[in-house]
Amino acid sequence: MRAPVPHALHIFSTFAPAGPELRAVELIQGLGTEYRHTIVAMDDCLDAAERLDPGIKTRTLPGPGSKQTTRVLRWTWKLLERESPDLLLTYNWGAFDAVLAARLKRFPQHVHHEDGFNLDEAEGEIPRRRFLRRLALPRVQHLIVPSTHLEQLARQSWRVPAQRLSLVPNGVDTQRFCPQEKTVRDALRRELGIPANARVVGSVAGYRQVKCLDRLIRSCANLPPDPDGRATHLILIGDGPERPALETLAASHPSPGGKVHLLGFRNDLPKFYAAMDVFALTSASEQQPISLLEAMASGLPTVCTDVGDIKATLGEAGQGALIEPNASDLEVQLTSALQRVLDDPADRGTQGRERVQTTYSSQTMLAAYRRIYEGAMQA
Repeated sequence: MRAPVPHALHIFSTFAPAGPELRAVELIQGLGTEYRHTIVAMDDCLDAAERLDPGIKTRTLPGPGSKQTTRVLRWTWKLLERESPDLLLTYNWGAFDAVLAARLKRFPQHVHHEDGFNLDEAEGEIPRRRFLRRLALPRVQHLIVPSTHLEQLARQSWRVPAQRLSLVPNGVDTQRFCPQEKTVRDALRRELGIPANARVVGSVAGYRQVKCLDRLIRSCANLPPDPDGRATHLILIGDGPERPALETLAASHPSPGGKVHLLGFRNDLPKFYAAMDVFALTSASEQQPISLLEAMASGLPTVCTDVGDIKATLGEAGQGALIEPNASDLEVQLTSALQRVLDDPADRGTQGRERVQTTYSSQTMLAAYRRIYEGAMQA
């Protein structure tokens, strides 16, 4: 008789297609038929589920319908009783009430994932949240973080025992994210109304305050005109609450000879990376952004703020430019760095792809998660 397929219950604050959610999609796909999955989003946004292979046993359930902590605690308790999962997987602060409920219920097979902070904690933890993390996280079966900064916080601030903590860097599929043929690049530029010879800066990030995309819009607008007359275009892929403000800013700060393209979420990211000449991240807080790894694997040079593990991810050789996030002249430095990389991309993109292939592959990431999940189910 075949053993029953283990049931993994995932609880997110949202399952919109952003970094942690898309990583979960990749892990679910990679684990294949080893598990059956139930996905719950606190806000009932399940858009990322559209990217799951229909052949994978996956279902979605409605969220608690409330943000009130006591209601979410009761809802989680009942959910655990009803679903009786073999493995509970929770994600980030937005699902922390579910973490608290699991701890109160003393549910043992529990793995929590922490990926970083929003703008309200970019400069340091909110004391109440630190207290709750310190209360609950040392008692989960396992905590997974993607950066050395979070690993240090988990050890020193949240007091998570070493045997319950794993640093697992993010990884990407380097066969999917790879340099594309020029025909792919030219076709997408035509589709967007971008001249084939234009200079194109791009970013893949949620339209949220912590991503500071306003910095990037203004910095691109301040680029000097190209001596060869090439237009400059900025591609922003993502979505979120800052979209109206970014649209207003983009209208008043066009790039030299070009425009800002706010394209929303896209499934076919490889061809958009192919259309870029340089990839930029201007966030106030990051840990190890998946979009950076995708851009590196795609052979792009980068310009980023030096936050989280970005410098370590780029490696000693680097492949672009790093900007001090608290510099008083940050946007001046950002404009200068973009100009420099656009004028001389050299072979930095090649170095970045090689680094992702050797250090940040999706296969390495999947193997680590599989080992942790299997261990947690044996608790």
